[in-house]
Amino acid sequence: MAVNHAARDGGIFPGLLHADARALISDLRVIDADPVVDAKALALLADWCGRYTPWTAVDGVDGLWLDIAGCAHLFDGEAALADDIEERLRGLGFAARVGLADSPGGAWAAARFLADEKKLIAVGGTRLALAGLPSAALRLPIDIVEGLDRMGLGRIDDLLACPRAPLIARFGLLLGERIDRALDRVTEPISPRRPAPCWRTRLGFPEPLCRESDIAAVVRRLIDRLCTRLALDQRGVRRLELVLYLVDGKTHRVAVGTSQPERDPKHLMRLLSEHLEAFDPGFGVEVAVLAAPLTEPLGAAQLTMAVTLEGQGQLADDAALAAAIGRLVDSLSNRLGAGNVSRFAARESHVPERAVYLRPALEASLDTGAIGKANPQRSLRLFSHPEPVEAVALVLDDPPVLFRWRRRAHRIVHADGPERISPEWWRHEKRGVAPRDYYRVEDSEGRRFWLYREGPYQPEARPRWFLHGLFA
Repeated sequence: MAVNHAARDGGIFPGLLHADARALISDLRVIDADPVVDAKALALLADWCGRYTPWTAVDGVDGLWLDIAGCAHLFDGEAALADDIEERLRGLGFAARVGLADSPGGAWAAARFLADEKKLIAVGGTRLALAGLPSAALRLPIDIVEGLDRMGLGRIDDLLACPRAPLIARFGLLLGERIDRALDRVTEPISPRRPAPCWRTRLGFPEPLCRESDIAAVVRRLIDRLCTRLALDQRGVRRLELVLYLVDGKTHRVAVGTSQPERDPKHLMRLLSEHLEAFDPGFGVEVAVLAAPLTEPLGAAQLTMAVTLEGQGQLADDAALAAAIGRLVDSLSNRLGAGNVSRFAARESHVPERAVYLRPALEASLDTGAIGKANPQRSLRLFSHPEPVEAVALVLDDPPVLFRWRRRAHRIVHADGPERISPEWWRHEKRGVAPRDYYRVEDSEGRRFWLYREGPYQPEARPRWFLHGLFA
């Protein structure tokens, strides 16, 4: 499947039979191939390369794409960045070749076919640098490469000298497409392994950090930087990701969410610090990156005297109180798990059991008052399933004067209604379901109930009554 440099020098090459390889090198070390494990290791290596650029992707079974546009200055230029990648990968036990060009196809060819001193292709020099390379440098299938060799077109400059139409007619559109992509005539899209965030800040260290206090200080500094940028853009964090790149090639990723846009450094630091307490940096942290992949608009807020005196026990205004509740939700959600903390969210529906629903608190809107405002006459406690009751009415189309629920009779002294609620016609499972007439009733002991009669009054059928909820 693959060989290292020592085996290749001894005459071993991929595809050779095991017995023939043993005949060439008797003490050859052979390890069973595991493509699944190799793919996972390559994906982890792509995440580790995020220390250089947020735009990384896996290329096949043995390659990585790194879009370093706008990142090279952090490493004193493109040449220094390429040397740093090779040196660190070599320290991790990987043999790697780095190629750089204007296009992904040019970089792919440079890394695999150019000599060490020519792997970094200058801007505008891709055509000249690739001209003498074999046609396999264009990432062509083996059958096309063999066909080109039989026709005497084994090098890229031979292809560039030929008319395009005969080549396309003989070998298909793929050949022309790969030539144009390698020479940067056509943009080649690369999907990053993780979406590149718009708001991202980074810190690299001359010496690895091992102490918890040092790592916490770095995280605070990154949060301050990020919040400053967010304030200029009038944005707030909804999701925050901290990635620590370790000396041993591993990454430690911490992600927290907020229930509302947030850019208070103290609150964000409090959320992240809970996940860093048990973190083991091993041999140390080399690079720390803080990103906000999800943000929302957050304008400046006018502080009031109540907010200023909040620390003295006075209540804040509505905005500050909502912010305090939101921070409590953030702390509970990130400590217990986002799926373990929920809140009610309003839905555009008049049907009681569909008017509100549970969703993760970090995703739901903080305006929970909209639920009560939209339905001020709904019961405080709604049963998951309406319970049937026996009701007696003096006039069949009027509210009941007596009903029996759970073996107990309740005499009604006051009733208000009806409120007719029809099923949602656009829901297929609700077609043919009768409308409901809801009544708010109070019994002789002061208890209040929410009853409804299913369907309109019909002389030939006995009305069916249900209890759907209770009031305070």
